[in-house]
Amino acid sequence: MTESELVFYEHPLSERIRIFLRLEFFFSEVAYFIQSGRFWESQVSLQAFIEILNILDRNDIRSEVLKELERQSSSLGRLSQFENFAQERSQHLIFEISQQVKKLQRITGKLSPIIRASELLTNIRHRSAISGGTCGFDIPSYHYWLHLPEETKAQELLHWFEEFTPLRESILLTLKVIRESGKNLQKTSQGGLFYHSLDAQSPTQMVRLGLPLETAVYPEISGNRHRINIRLMAFAHIERPKQITHDLEFSLSCCGV
Repeated sequence: MTESELVFYEHPLSERIRIFLRLEFFFSEVAYFIQSGRFWESQVSLQAFIEILNILDRNDIRSEVLKELERQSSSLGRLSQFENFAQERSQHLIFEISQQVKKLQRITGKLSPIIRASELLTNIRHRSAISGGTCGFDIPSYHYWLHLPEETKAQELLHWFEEFTPLRESILLTLKVIRESGKNLQKTSQGGLFYHSLDAQSPTQMVRLGLPLETAVYPEISGNRHRINIRLMAFAHIERPKQITHDLEFSLSCCGV
């Protein structure tokens, strides 16, 4: 079975990677909806912007990304010394990482200053903490903005999105390197349970598990840098999900650089 036929579930094993995955999710959401400029798509894009800003305010993301990129560059440099390692690919990644490091190092002060200066976004952000707080009667200026021509809104959203470019590209590269570091192995759960000890000499940052959609099964993954535990659950719309009782084959990749 090819990767395209599988649904992949990712589980981060550190807080740093957990934050990167969340940012990747919101960046992807904005990138998907931002082009249209239609009423509801613009709302989704703005809400994703707010989620990104909330994460940035709670964490020193620039510093965390720089640390991870520099760590990856160092690890790839050591690996490239082995004859059986793809040296050309390694050198290309090291170059890409160095370029992203330079871009991030040019940033001074808080990330996304133009977005933060927007009074409209500030108001929306404050009201978003209240359930239904961004309705038209709560923020009339937002209601007005949503009715502007689609092209006008799309251009403004793209302008804001460009502010995230260095950070977004760096996080996407970081996660790409991590994902590509793992090798998909076929494993079999016993009665819906699977335990796996991780190699302490080769730290795992993320676990990726692939299951065919037609199995109607999804995983619950827990663990740390020493061990992971997987429960395979039967998907249910109404009933409480239950662990499957039969053996099932799946794809597992332990990723880390």
